[in-house]
Amino acid sequence: MKRSELSRRKEYIRELAKSSQLHKNGGHVEKLYVHFWSCFEHNSICIFFFSDAGSLFTCGDGSFGQLGHGDYKSHCSPVKVAYFVDNHVEQIACGMRHSLVLSKGRSGDRVYAFGSGKRGQLGISKDKINKVNLPEVTCGLEGTKIASIAANGDHSAALSADGHLYTWGRGFPGNSDFHRPMYVPTLFRLTSTALGWNHALLLTGNGEALMLGGNHHGVLSNPDKLSSAKLLQDSKEGVLEDVPGLEGQKVVHIAAGAEHSALVTENGLVKTWGWGEHGQLGLGDTCDQTSPQTVNLCQDGPNEAAKIEVYCGSGFTIAIRTPTVLSGT
Repeated sequence: MKRSELSRRKEYIRELAKSSQLHKNGGHVEKLYVHFWSCFEHNSICIFFFSDAGSLFTCGDGSFGQLGHGDYKSHCSPVKVAYFVDNHVEQIACGMRHSLVLSKGRSGDRVYAFGSGKRGQLGISKDKINKVNLPEVTCGLEGTKIASIAANGDHSAALSADGHLYTWGRGFPGNSDFHRPMYVPTLFRLTSTALGWNHALLLTGNGEALMLGGNHHGVLSNPDKLSSAKLLQDSKEGVLEDVPGLEGQKVVHIAAGAEHSALVTENGLVKTWGWGEHGQLGLGDTCDQTSPQTVNLCQDGPNEAAKIEVYCGSGFTIAIRTPTVLSGT
């Protein structure tokens, strides 16, 4: 894509975020929060807004039905998704050409999906589905209390409140696609998950970072180094392995891009690895890395205390550092 087109699209995103912070709903003014995912390489931009009242608004590319308006039109301004007028939207997640919504209500937790379904990433049928332009309930999660959802590429995932992981959609390297949510049996209670295009990062309750699948651009997968404790009960599901080079450091935050990964340790270090062609690893070069490398974030002072979070796009990374006040100061 030409640089001028890339700049135009980024400006489009900034203007949407700036001009659409509030939405009038009758006599009530809803505050909108912005969540967007973009894939410039595949000519797709999808932007989601959800309000403090649980309403959902979408705009951008709708050619696969991923905006959820019952058509395949693109929209240049946020449009409320009518399907969720009577459903409180708790979370949203965006893949390459599909969308997930977590709704919580009296009927329990439900995951809805819409957009492209060629790889089973919607989880709404055992049969192959091309695309869907209205939200449909993902099957197989009935009665499960869902803590969070995730999507990237053609992958989808849900993490239950008791720490169980369910994945569906495109199979990780060496595995077939799943058209319904599949429970990933592990020996760990999981607290967070992040999906890439070919891999997944998992965070356990003990602060241990694990990886599922992936062997491209340095994304790890070496069966010779696997601990038997990390093997999944069903070998067809793949294997889990420790993220190396952490030397016992606990991890508090994880993120995954297309083919790169990032994490934050309990002592505030940001580490990245994987695909680095666009400088997304933040290491001062464009090299790929096969193991986590520490990113140099400029500190305001040697004793500065801060909370750090990291987020990954397909080919970029964002770190947010929020200063914290130490007790007794």
